[in-house]
Amino acid sequence: MLWAWERISMWCDYEEVKKKLYPGVEFAESVKEVLELTSLLGEKTYLIDAVTGEEFSYEGSNRKVNRVAHALINMGLKKGGRIGFFMGNSPRCIFTILGIFKAGMTAVPINYNFREKEIAHLINTAKVSTIVVDPLQGYLDILANVSAENDVLRTILIYGPGEVEARPRARLLRMEDLLNQARDGNPNTRVGGEDPCVIFFTSGTTGMPKGAPITNKMFLLAAQSALAIPWTDHNTRNYTALPLFHANAQLYSMMAMRCMGASLVLADRFSPKKFFVEINRYQATYFNSIGGMMQILDAAFESTPVPEHTAKYVFVGGTPLELWRRFEEKFHVTIFEGYSQSESPVLFLNAHPDPSKRKAGSFGVPVFPDLGRKTKIVADEGLDAPERENVTGELLQIGFNMKGYWGEEEKTREAFTDGWLHSGDVVRRDEDGFHYFVDRLKFMIRKGGENISAFEIEDVINSYPGISESSVVPVPDPLREEEIKAFILPAEGETIDPAGIIRHCTAKLAYFKVPRFIEMVDSFPKTATERIQKMELKEREKKKSDHGWDRDKEMPDWKQR
Repeated sequence: MLWAWERISMWCDYEEVKKKLYPGVEFAESVKEVLELTSLLGEKTYLIDAVTGEEFSYEGSNRKVNRVAHALINMGLKKGGRIGFFMGNSPRCIFTILGIFKAGMTAVPINYNFREKEIAHLINTAKVSTIVVDPLQGYLDILANVSAENDVLRTILIYGPGEVEARPRARLLRMEDLLNQARDGNPNTRVGGEDPCVIFFTSGTTGMPKGAPITNKMFLLAAQSALAIPWTDHNTRNYTALPLFHANAQLYSMMAMRCMGASLVLADRFSPKKFFVEINRYQATYFNSIGGMMQILDAAFESTPVPEHTAKYVFVGGTPLELWRRFEEKFHVTIFEGYSQSESPVLFLNAHPDPSKRKAGSFGVPVFPDLGRKTKIVADEGLDAPERENVTGELLQIGFNMKGYWGEEEKTREAFTDGWLHSGDVVRRDEDGFHYFVDRLKFMIRKGGENISAFEIEDVINSYPGISESSVVPVPDPLREEEIKAFILPAEGETIDPAGIIRHCTAKLAYFKVPRFIEMVDSFPKTATERIQKMELKEREKKKSDHGWDRDKEMPDWKQR
């Protein structure tokens, strides 16, 4: 079966798309096959480490990936097994991810900001027996605490330099020792398009993350969507500082570049100070971004001139119209926008090569509609809206999405209606078929590119002594999209110290989930069924400039545990 780019019809015909491919390379349905076929590109540069400047060719990187795959197979791990990785951005992380794919196993990315409770949930849900960990930055220490009370996690593979002091319950192995004994030839494992290659975990309205298994075919389909963007070809150099535990970095940087025979420049972390320095050093032609990153860059150069740089294009998922226009003008780049979910990668793109056929502030039109992927909007009255009508409602889609949340049958039933997957997002579609994000139907908080469940935070707050009820809502923030505010109702006769709440949350949640603002209340607005009217609280905060007790002012050293 030929790749779906033969059927890309949204912006450019097939003949034009084919010109972007490196000559002589044919593709199939699995990531394994793509890696093997693109190794024919030989010494062409695939990956550049922005920290060290080290370069890895297509052929050389395939050999490193093969060693990882063979190392896992030699351990006795089976096809379909879930292998976690808890690593910062580095070439080792990419070789790990792709090695898991090549071995026919399923990668489980772990957000390096997560704390023990969240990590344990991922391990138990996906039944992760083995995790690859970078020993730097305390990752191993965190896993040691998790494994002490966990019977699922059996093995931790240490991949990278650094002293090992932690002594987890799980056995420790050095990945380098296994790699030295592994072959660098292509493994014989047969991997098909319907085999899962990764489980992307996403927060849900119930609080804890849900696992969305993505097949090889879906993974590649998402990567192929980059071919519909006019600036992508084998001469492209993509700079990304997005973390590799995110779908964006995996799909639209790591894999998209591999598909088109282009080069990836991988930063370890996002830093506005070194952002354009590294882009210029490695002559990057575009970068991937999220709305929060663009806001930080915009603020960082508010009074400082933007340096000359080689980047011409930005691919972003979700940007307010005003920021879009200001960013293009200030940084002299062209923005292309898209929309995807962990459950269904790449649904929409706003990337027509003709500027008159792009709309600023829109995430675009559906991708691959001729492959059976369909979307619709269900308006407030519960009826499907006509396709070309200017309408607002919840976005639903069918085709090339996950078939269900991993190990969560009830959540799966809630997410689907007659085969249609609910996005939980309220969007607007104009008369030309362009879509615009409006709000989150599922009460999620969007902070710095992360989707955060208010219910998860409330669950932690409510475990603090002396609290009767709590409600967490988003408040506007110019840099991070939204910040987090917690309304707290103390139990009768109790006095609650806000600083104590922060310390409690810091011990149990990732930093980005810890509330910034806290307000004690005497009561909550409630419905007739005694549910807190969260929307009323949210709307109140939109009208305020002062959101009350401020963690960053009252506890400037709050991250120091």
